[in-house]
Amino acid sequence: MYQLGPPNPGARRAEERRVYPAQVGQHEATGRHSGGVVPLLAVALAALLWAVAATVARDLFDAGVPPIQLVEARAVISALGLALIPAAWRATGTREAAPTWIVLALGASIALVNAAYYTAIARLAVAVAIVLQYLGPGMVVAWTAFTRRRRPPTAVLIPVLLAFAGVVFVSEVPGGELGTIDVIGLGAGLASAVFFAAYTMQSERAAARFGSVGAVFRAFAAASVIWVVYQVPQGWPQALFASENIAKVLFVGIAGTLMPFLLYVWAVGRLRSERAVIAATLEPLFAGIVAWLWLDQLLSLLQIVGGVLILAAVLWLQLSGRPEVSTSEETMRPAPPPG
Repeated sequence: MYQLGPPNPGARRAEERRVYPAQVGQHEATGRHSGGVVPLLAVALAALLWAVAATVARDLFDAGVPPIQLVEARAVISALGLALIPAAWRATGTREAAPTWIVLALGASIALVNAAYYTAIARLAVAVAIVLQYLGPGMVVAWTAFTRRRRPPTAVLIPVLLAFAGVVFVSEVPGGELGTIDVIGLGAGLASAVFFAAYTMQSERAAARFGSVGAVFRAFAAASVIWVVYQVPQGWPQALFASENIAKVLFVGIAGTLMPFLLYVWAVGRLRSERAVIAATLEPLFAGIVAWLWLDQLLSLLQIVGGVLILAAVLWLQLSGRPEVSTSEETMRPAPPPG
């Protein structure tokens, strides 16, 4: 049976003390806040970097670089960069915190999310592709509610609705020319939302075992293997290694992939996945602002309204934040049994 009302706080606290008594006291004293300012700022910075990288990526596509090759380069550059960090090689948790397959699934999700997204963009109006991908936050909230067997709290449900409405307006779907809906493009757009939701939830578990840096390193290593195996039969990627493109490729790989994914996975372990993914909806807003500043594309009234809704969603997350036990902290502490 699903619990339709809020859980009894006293009963929940008693159960927590019964299962892992040593942890509860520590978390009460030093527990993280699910609406903490610093993790939200980390997600916002990640969204900004993704948005800037998207504009640079568009320049590369216009220069003849195939999208799949750029996705592959992002993964390889990020894996190599992370390999230089000693913390990437250490495991900080236990196998019970996250089995090995979680990392492989995380790598596959990261490898496929942009491939699906770019396919959707190629076959649908860009606005439709963006809106489809940002069904991801709703999927995360719905799955979290299903696995916890209770309805989403108001502090999460309202922000996800505000954020999705904001993405719809920023994408100008209500007043845009959407064109004919392509079935393959629609499927690719929905797949990008599923992969977006999947890597958000998997990163929460993977970080519990390997830490933020270790989880991202292993995920990008797995993604790199997937794309290199795909690329070998396709031949040498000439356009990717053209001298005029190298600097932009490195920017997309380092500033547009490595840094934001590190920030995002670090924040997921402190915000919980359903909150981090809502804050990530800042990306289309930032993309509009970057296009305004960089490409002189003016923001419409509809986009401004959408931006206000997205900012309201993130502000709601912050104001409704409450002390909450972090999944990564629970599983990394040596208490019997793991939470």
